[in-house]
Amino acid sequence: MKKYWAVLFLAGLCLLAACADLTPAAPPPAPPPESGPAATAVYQFDTLSAQEQFTAEDGTELAYYSYQLLTMSVENMDELAPGEAEAAARNLEGFNGRMESLMEESVARGRALGEDAQELHLLGSAALDYYEETSASCYQAGRLVSVRLDTAGFSGGAHANSYTSSALFDLGAGQFIDPTQIAEDPEAFRTGAAELLLEQAEALEARTDFWPEYKDIIARWNEGAVLFDAEGMLVVFSHYVLGPYTMGTVELRLDCEQLAELVGAGGMARLGIG
Repeated sequence: MKKYWAVLFLAGLCLLAACADLTPAAPPPAPPPESGPAATAVYQFDTLSAQEQFTAEDGTELAYYSYQLLTMSVENMDELAPGEAEAAARNLEGFNGRMESLMEESVARGRALGEDAQELHLLGSAALDYYEETSASCYQAGRLVSVRLDTAGFSGGAHANSYTSSALFDLGAGQFIDPTQIAEDPEAFRTGAAELLLEQAEALEARTDFWPEYKDIIARWNEGAVLFDAEGMLVVFSHYVLGPYTMGTVELRLDCEQLAELVGAGGMARLGIG
């Protein structure tokens, strides 16, 4: 009988040990959630405007100006890491500071235009209304923002006039740059692009109306209106730049393939291409 109880006791111990082995172990700690890619600044552009009208004492309109420039902001500033937020703030300061300065210069010019019109009216001049209008647009290609400014106006003379200017802002450098600076070799880019632009210009029917020094003007294409977009590079020569007013504006373009050969892989990366 004692032998039976000893066997039974040992069997109970084995059962307890087996039950202990069946107790589930505590789950391992959950791995930390994977962090997503760091947020990058999302830039948006809104209108910066100023306008004013000038009239005679009897209410006759004599002149006006209307300027529509650009102001830049960041949609997701609160989502940016400190370093990225600092760079974005630097870009806002550099871009908006230039636009505000340009607006001050434009308004001063517009008011001078209005004062001239009022003086002429007092002298009995029958001149047409004086005016000046500027509209701005932009295109962001990679880290480069091309700003196009189209201005039209009349300040006396035989007819109104219009011209296009531009500015190129580098979001990576936080400043406005010369167009040739996008390339790995700026001077090679300038001379190579000049050759291609000259070939295009000399193929135009208007070629016979060009000023005698048109080759030198095209060679300095980077000093004029230069814009980058999804199709490549556009250079705009306004009235009177390459020839007389009657010739109009001349636009020449280099496509992305031509541009890639001139600016190199680094330049195309700045443009967000390739």
